[in-house]
Amino acid sequence: MEGVRGRLAIGSLWTAGIRVFINLLGAANTLVLARLLTPSDFGLVAIATIVFTIVNAFTELSLASALIQHPDPKRKHFDTAWTLNVMRALIVAAILFCSAHVIAIVFGDKRLVLITYALAFTSLVTGMVNPKMVEFRRRLSFHQEMFVELANKLAGLIVAITIAVLFRTYWAIVFGLLAAQLTGTLLSYLLIPYLPRFSLIHWRNLFSFSSWLALSSGFNAINYRADQLIVGGVLGTSSLGQYTVGDNLASLPVRESTTPLSYVLFPAFSKAQDDKPRLRDMYYRAQRLLVAVALPVGVGFALVAEPLVHLVMGPEWSSAALVIQILSTIFALHAFSMPLTPLAMGVARTRMLFKRDVVNLLVRYPLIFAGLFSGGLLGLLLARCVSGLFGVMLDMYLARMLVQASLIRQVRNSARALTATLAMVLTVWGLESLGVDGSNLLEIACLVFAGAITYFGITAMLWLWSGRPAGPEQEAMEMFQFLQRRLQSRHVTADKPEHSNSV
Repeated sequence: MEGVRGRLAIGSLWTAGIRVFINLLGAANTLVLARLLTPSDFGLVAIATIVFTIVNAFTELSLASALIQHPDPKRKHFDTAWTLNVMRALIVAAILFCSAHVIAIVFGDKRLVLITYALAFTSLVTGMVNPKMVEFRRRLSFHQEMFVELANKLAGLIVAITIAVLFRTYWAIVFGLLAAQLTGTLLSYLLIPYLPRFSLIHWRNLFSFSSWLALSSGFNAINYRADQLIVGGVLGTSSLGQYTVGDNLASLPVRESTTPLSYVLFPAFSKAQDDKPRLRDMYYRAQRLLVAVALPVGVGFALVAEPLVHLVMGPEWSSAALVIQILSTIFALHAFSMPLTPLAMGVARTRMLFKRDVVNLLVRYPLIFAGLFSGGLLGLLLARCVSGLFGVMLDMYLARMLVQASLIRQVRNSARALTATLAMVLTVWGLESLGVDGSNLLEIACLVFAGAITYFGITAMLWLWSGRPAGPEQEAMEMFQFLQRRLQSRHVTADKPEHSNSV
């Protein structure tokens, strides 16, 4: 049993390490492009990208999720999934192609026509991806997908930065996206060979699971993307560039640090869907771990956002720093609700997710319109704080409905992480009041180091004071002890003298 846990521990470390590297690549790509391009360049591409994202989401079939949830998918299931994905990609490309001139007229910029055409082609490339890649996730083997994602990031980064350095044009962002998608599609066939065939035999079977997910995905895209179109229409492309870059950077640390665990949750919940007490325990455990990771990462990033953005991206991106400061904290608090979506998918309650997204939409946009028109960008950000907290509470309530997860216990579950994060905030504020304001990279590094030491130190003290209960601390300790034993055993093996076979 320890061998299995050991392999899982090693695999988790590798996955986390690759994820951190991918995170750094994504951040580096954005920061370098921000130095080479202008906020207006980012805002211009963002308009077409948001339209693409919303159209893509509303036609999203979630066939990979349907194949994961299926007990035993056969060749014809994969053929059907591939055929449906290609048909969907053609529909998305046609919609974008036909709407390109309309988008340009609405936002008053002819350059949007060619950008939208390029994104239509990107949709066709993505639609050709190998559906059998889902087999890796079904087996809880994630390093192949990590490799593909790493290659995507590298390809996109190299192409985007090269074009930006040579030509200083917004096309760097567009061709970076295309290069990443093309790389992912090609690698999917190299990793798991598959010759696709057109088939629609199992379309009803796959649609029965994914239809509500498609609607949920569409409303979710409107929830979290359409506000950017409103900013572009009301405040202009420069403000939109500040807002989208800040939004993307704010979500990056939390998203990338929690994705390795989030990836595992859906197949894990699916395997335990008939055992409600076990599901509830798995939900509590996942939530506790996600919060322990996301809170210090998200809040910590918010604390150093202003000096970091000013130093790395330049003073013209000051509004992006404000966006990061406010939204990064909200993204961190979303960790409380992160396990809800894979939980609902795992027990085939996708209709609940659709209803949730409709409710979030009805609450979010009145607040956003009121905030934007009464307080500009700051009013919009405060409105997103209120709607974000509402969304977290709604997801926690739905978790109680699904597996009887007590609301009080869900909060109490992460009391140590909440307390340690508060101590981290006070530590950083204290250092800033003493003059360590992050005016250079060394001071920023000092703030990050002091915050990290405070968080881990307070967490460890509270864990020991509580009697070492089960939780992320215990799992981290067990993993450390396992790795220590592995290193010691290898050291002993290396030092062991070789015996001669001669007599």
